[in-house]
Amino acid sequence: MEEIVLNKQEHELAKYIGKGRQTTAENQRLINYNQCGKDDSWLHVNGACGELAFSKLFKIYPHSFLDNFGTKSPYDVWIPEIGGIDVKTTENMRGYLSVEFHKKNYPADHYALMMGKYNRFLYAGMITKEQLFCEENLKDVGNGPFYSVSHSVLFH
Repeated sequence: MEEIVLNKQEHELAKYIGKGRQTTAENQRLINYNQCGKDDSWLHVNGACGELAFSKLFKIYPHSFLDNFGTKSPYDVWIPEIGGIDVKTTENMRGYLSVEFHKKNYPADHYALMMGKYNRFLYAGMITKEQLFCEENLKDVGNGPFYSVSHSVLFH
């Protein structure tokens, strides 16, 4: 796995975006399908950091940073040869890519996993929507159903 380190300016940009997303979500009364029990604000900030680290690795600009803090698009980044990618971030280094159940209705083309926090991340890989959204990947830990796969099944 390749490590990506955000510099101070990149980290500040991601924090600004994450806080903006949290404010937008609160103002629009959006439901957060958080499965890990972490603070919503922290999840928005760390998620934005993971997206920026992914974008830095692939030398692209994150799409959702341009879209009302990311509330209108099923994907976070676009890579022409691959399509729209929803980047998921976890601080858990066991690395499970988890996606909300309802995203099956309007999926991104691929889902990627970044593992880390603050300004240091590892790119774990990605999976297609067809591979992710199948019965064997459906889980429920008491907070409602979601799709989840280990980082070991992701491709690079």
